Parts: sequence; structure tokens; C-alpha cells
Amino acid sequence: MSGRIKFTWFDALNYTGMVLLSLSVLYPIWYLFVLSVSTREGMAALDSSIVLWPQGFTWAAYEGFINQSYIYTGYAYTIGRTVVGTAAAVILMCLAAYALSKKIPFKKSFTFLFIFTMFFSGGLIPTYILIKNLGLLNNPLVYILAPPFLFNTFYMLILRNFFMTIPESLEESAKIDGAGDVRIFFQIMAPLAAPAIATISLWVSVNHWNSWFDSLIYVQSSEMQVIQVHIRKLVIEQSASMMSSTMDYFDKSLMPTPESMKAAGILITMLPILCIYPFIQKYFVKGVVMGAVKG
Repeated sequence: MSGRIKFTWFDALNYTGMVLLSLSVLYPIWYLFVLSVSTREGMAALDSSIVLWPQGFTWAAYEGFINQSYIYTGYAYTIGRTVVGTAAAVILMCLAAYALSKKIPFKKSFTFLFIFTMFFSGGLIPTYILIKNLGLLNNPLVYILAPPFLFNTFYMLILRNFFMTIPESLEESAKIDGAGDVRIFFQIMAPLAAPAIATISLWVSVNHWNSWFDSLIYVQSSEMQVIQVHIRKLVIEQSASMMSSTMDYFDKSLMPTPESMKAAGILITMLPILCIYPFIQKYFVKGVVMGAVKG
């Protein structure tokens, strides 16, 4: 009986802790929404206390972003680099990981060269000179080809370790049936490594989605900059020029405050990646653990 009571108390404490943890994660998102839809008159109450509900209600901040041309071009380049860049990076890292998981000549030397790049790099200025000499300045291809997005050694090692856990007998059986290396990789090895590939894909896509620094230094044209750069100018630099045209669409009573514009901008960039995460989250534990058990 006592053991059963202890188990019940443990469950209660466990559920309470998880609820509090969930609230600590969800409340900042909800608070951003409250800020973004509250009216100018209601912002005074939000500055002085914790508010659970909007003070007034207006979509002015979101309408302000929708009326801006950069919201569409920025989203187009952000989505494009995320989709294409993630696919290119994952395919390249999978090929390298699969090769290093097999018994090939100079395997340790090749692995050392890959690991060496994790600790030593050329730095920002040599990388900028390289991008310039390749003709990628002010070129959308820089979002895909610029380091470190096209290849990440740490992610590749996780994939390699996962491939090493797959029995070699599967490969040998496929070769006996006449399958080549390319067919074995794409039809047998890659599907078996789906948890690790899904995990790495999400990591790479999040890196692409959140990236803004490469767009800031490699792309001078505002039409080709990603949405994060425009949001950064609004949130960090508090650029009044980005809001001046937006303010012309609203009466003074409905004009969004800078805080509302910042909150709306943050939510606009957050929500797409948050909607994708639940569909891949189930692969996380298996992908990371299986990719770390064999060195």
C-alpha cells in the first residue's frame, strides 16, 4: 500500500513538473501573441503586469507586415534556401557518412581530415574572399553553398555512426542479388537510416531558417535578403524606415506600436518551423542515440 501511495505521489509531482515546464515554454509564445494583437491603448497595462489576454484587439501589426513587399520576397528566399539547402546538405553528408562507415583505404586519414575542420577554420575574412572569388556575392546560391551550411562534420559523424550500426549482411545479400552500390545506398541503407536522416534534416533546416548573418554580409540587395534580416532590422535595430510605409495604412488610433510590430515579426518567423517540428520529433531520440553508440 505504501509503495502504491509513493507511486501516486511521484506521478502527481511528475505531471505537475511537466505542466509547469510546458507553461514556461508556451507562455512566452502566447505573450508575444498578446503583444502583437493588443491595441495602442492596451499596451500600457502590458508594460506593468503579466497579462494573459490581449488588451483590446487589432490585426494592425500583421496587416502592416502583409502590406510590405519584403515579407513575400524574404519568405520566398527563406523557404527556398531551407528546402533546397537542406536537401543538398543531407544528400552530401549521407554520401560522405556512408563511405566513411565502410572499409576503404586511408579511412582513418580521411576521418581525421574531416574532424580537423571542426576545430580549425579559415575565419570570416578568408571565407568572404572565397565567396567573392567564386562569384557568389549578391547571388542566391550563396545561401546553399556558403559554409557551414552545405556540410557539417558533426552531423556527418552522427550519420556515419548510424550507418555503422546497420548489419553488413544486408549489403552482402543485396550484392549477391545483383544490386550496385548506388541502389544499395538509396533503396536499402538510406531507408534504414531514416531516423538519423530525419533528425539531421531538421537540424539543418532550422539552421537555414534562422540564419541571417550570411545574408547580411554576402547579399547587398534587399530584394534577395531573407526574412530574418528584415525582422532583425525591425527588432534589434528598431528601424523606423521599415515601419514608415506601414503606418500610412492605419489611423493614429489603430497604428501598431513598435512592440506590437516586433512581436508580430517574431511570431511570423517562428510559426512555420514550429509547425514542422512535431512531425519529425519522434525520430529525435532514436536518431541521436543510435548515431552516438558506435564510434
